[in-house]
Amino acid sequence: MRNNSDISFCSLEKSTTSSAAVCGHTSALELTRVGKTVQAGGQPLTLLNAVSLRVEAGTSLAIVGASGSGKSTLLGIMAGLDLPSSGELSLLGYRLDQLEEDQRAAVRAEGVSFVFQNFQLLPGLTALENVMLPLEIRQQPKPLPEARRLLESVGLGHRMSHYPSQLSGGEQQRVALARAFAGQPGILFADEPTGNLDRATGKQVEDLLFQLNAEYGTTLVLVTHDPQLAQRCQRQVCMSDGQLQEVATGASV
Repeated sequence: MRNNSDISFCSLEKSTTSSAAVCGHTSALELTRVGKTVQAGGQPLTLLNAVSLRVEAGTSLAIVGASGSGKSTLLGIMAGLDLPSSGELSLLGYRLDQLEEDQRAAVRAEGVSFVFQNFQLLPGLTALENVMLPLEIRQQPKPLPEARRLLESVGLGHRMSHYPSQLSGGEQQRVALARAFAGQPGILFADEPTGNLDRATGKQVEDLLFQLNAEYGTTLVLVTHDPQLAQRCQRQVCMSDGQLQEVATGASV
């Protein structure tokens, strides 16, 4: 097995069941009867039950549902952070359920970004350095000017040299957005991206999220309890008792 650094994103074996084409796919994400079962108190506990879903490249999808319904479990499996117990999972054209962890990590490193509720910025790096990090990992040319441009695009051109502890919650999430879109990922997973922000600040972050999403054409999959945020996505699905149900078409942004 090769190390992560030896695995080329476009050299991994592509999915034979997905209609996605490597580095030119039309489907960003496909789940076919995906299940997840864990042991709890010595008894099997089903978290996901035969979930099937297809997300077209460049579209936006909101996953809603009550706490404990399986949303975060589903998001982690979609992103290749966890493996399903059963079923098939293709991300950006690669069958994640057939890859080793280092191979899944290579796919994530090259084509996937995240925005978390708790920002997840590295405290020892400045805002500029946090945004530069994924660009350097992906060996993007000229990471410094690109990181500066991204921070300016989210209104933080004057805060580039500040550390996360010197930034407000809203500013930290804007840095996280700039970092997430660095390198133009194929898909962005967002877990309650405005959950720790007040309504006014959250609305500003939402606007930036969809503005950048439209600019870069990135596929967006987000988990949220906020119905207004969910309605801004092109599609909504509701997770209940480990199963998905289509909700409605969201309002256009």
